[in-house]
Amino acid sequence: MQKYGKHAVRGLVGLSLLIGATPAAAAGGCWNEKTVAAAKVRDLQTVMMVGALQCRNSEHDVLTHYNKFIKAHRVAITSHNDVLKTHFKTSSHVRDYDKFTTALANSRSVDAADPAFCERTAALARELAAADRAKVEEIAVRTIATPKGVGRTCS
Repeated sequence: MQKYGKHAVRGLVGLSLLIGATPAAAAGGCWNEKTVAAAKVRDLQTVMMVGALQCRNSEHDVLTHYNKFIKAHRVAITSHNDVLKTHFKTSSHVRDYDKFTTALANSRSVDAADPAFCERTAALARELAAADRAKVEEIAVRTIATPKGVGRTCS
């Protein structure tokens, strides 16, 4: 402690706590093609969920199509979530899955401040409600860049 000083040590401890609190850092392991795809589907579901909540008093009906999407694709959504839970369980802690999904929701809640959010989300919800599983995954890849919290990728 004498070599670096008390304030430097506190700063390093604070930095390590901050880094440890982020889902990407907490995940520890790398993200492969399957886990990235699962994260994109989960993020897409999050966009729809936030839209269903944020747009319920708007002229854009997200909730009806979100409910159809969830009903039609419950098995696929659960399968992708299981991939994510396994990723976090294998590479770190199961609780990091919760941190990851919370970070997604917080990120998408910020997006909802955009005046065009409800219109875009309603159109996406209509498309998802009519899609088959392969199309849902294609839409996720097309519309979601890199979900918040996805760390380094590997093969």
